[in-house]
Amino acid sequence: MTQAVVLVGGAGTRLRPLTDTRPKPMMALVDRPFVAHQIDLLRRHGIDDVIFSCGYRPDALRAHFGDRSPEGVRFRYVVDPEPLGTAGAIKNAEGLIDDAAFLVLNGDILTDLDLDALAARHRETGAAGTIALTPVEDPSAFGLVRLYEGGRVEAFVEKPAPEDLRPGEPFRINAGTYLLEPGVLERIPAGRACSIEREVFPALAGEGALYGFPSDAYWRDIGTPGSYLSAVHDVLTAALQTGSPTGAGYIGPDAAVDPSALVDARSAVGGGAVVGAGARIAGSVVGAGARIGEGALLEGAIVGEGVVVGAGARLGPGVIVGDRAAIAAGAVVDPSAPVPTDGAAG
Repeated sequence: MTQAVVLVGGAGTRLRPLTDTRPKPMMALVDRPFVAHQIDLLRRHGIDDVIFSCGYRPDALRAHFGDRSPEGVRFRYVVDPEPLGTAGAIKNAEGLIDDAAFLVLNGDILTDLDLDALAARHRETGAAGTIALTPVEDPSAFGLVRLYEGGRVEAFVEKPAPEDLRPGEPFRINAGTYLLEPGVLERIPAGRACSIEREVFPALAGEGALYGFPSDAYWRDIGTPGSYLSAVHDVLTAALQTGSPTGAGYIGPDAAVDPSALVDARSAVGGGAVVGAGARIAGSVVGAGARIGEGALLEGAIVGEGVVVGAGARLGPGVIVGDRAAIAAGAVVDPSAPVPTDGAAG
């Protein structure tokens, strides 16, 4: 297991307007793009050949990662000509995949999953595919994965209603990390959209060739603003160990924070940003190059790159401001109305 396909093709519509100017995997998560945390996880488990299956704004990934990392990880890229679904995006990378088991990662999942243990379980069962599973308290918003004793997948139950549940059964969902044998690629039709979750996996399960790998590892889908912000908080407070700075908030390179301003331990301020006198930033993300005016308050807000927040403005929980937007002095921003890229609020 030395290869991984990372699915980074989605447009990230739930994170707009932040994703109007970057693909979701390139959203900053503390000190580096989100997907770089995934690459670090892969590298720690000896995986040094990464194929990005791209769609939306692929040039941003190429520009950041290039062909090889300083640690020796090789990067290659395929671009879907049109949205092909999760299985179609894997099929599009077929020409770069070796004749050995390979990992697939959804490009919006933050986890510290033990990939070596996943691989060991995959070899032990002789499965064609093994799906990492994570526990949830309420499976109704997800797809419940049922296992037979021994770990073979019994069934997928999409967004189960209470009457669909069995008394006492564990609630496990697809965690967005898979280990697949090369033969699975032959099951994916070329040139059309195909879902691995809805088409390929149920077929494999019906043949007894699909296994689950339950894990209590940290897991978070960063696809919504609230979950993205929680991921930032988790990294900063060391709920997840990623190698990012922890304990005192994050202040990026060349950022300037006035001595009378407050940046709390759950906030990240991007490189080159300026935080004015008396400003208070609590549980928030401030993008690179942003300027936060004197006495401004950001509490549970996400501010994009190059944003200007006027003196005394108030951005409360749920506020999202797109890149290079301007917030007028003294404005109170409505969290139900994200400020678009280059937009203005006041």
